[in-house]
Amino acid sequence: MKEEIAKITRYLAIRGIFIREGSASIDELSYLADLTQRENAQLIGEIGFNAGFSSYAFLKANPRVEVVSFDIGHHRYVKSAKKFIDRQFPGRHKLIYGDSRDTVSRFAKENPSVRFDLVFIDGGHDYEIAKADILNFKQLCTEKTAVVMDDLVPWLKWGMGPMKAWEEAVNDGLVKQEEVIKDGMRVNRVDPPGKNVWALGRYVYK
Repeated sequence: MKEEIAKITRYLAIRGIFIREGSASIDELSYLADLTQRENAQLIGEIGFNAGFSSYAFLKANPRVEVVSFDIGHHRYVKSAKKFIDRQFPGRHKLIYGDSRDTVSRFAKENPSVRFDLVFIDGGHDYEIAKADILNFKQLCTEKTAVVMDDLVPWLKWGMGPMKAWEEAVNDGLVKQEEVIKDGMRVNRVDPPGKNVWALGRYVYK
């Protein structure tokens, strides 16, 4: 996966564009690629495209995969990364710009039959945004959809919101958690230290 990250980073750097916001780690990208194959996922949704690392991991994992990404598009490298993804995987990626609190629900209304096989939530770090992303993605999933929540590092400022939102979703019965991964290793609890923590779960439909 290092080579894939290097390709995108080099593509952007040649154009004088440098990534300013954190992206998924190599461990996480490998996990996402493996999960795509394990679930035989063919339609994937993600909140937070950023530099396209996770989209690349999904698309390369299975030649039949198509990805729909939602991103607010604040960084100038988002559009350049999108061009790179389209060159590598023509016709298999869609990027929807805007606030995910609006765009995900709008997409669901406009595409009532769409159901993702896997969703990756790596969007805004504020609690309200993370909570809305979890709730809104449910419209586009089934009880079989693999749900991956990123940034579960409450000992870091930017991880407090996502962690609170995910814990509430699990405790309220919205999501059934299956596993938690910290820096590439499966763990039973989310405790510091750690740089990258994410969880896998499934939505519960009553």
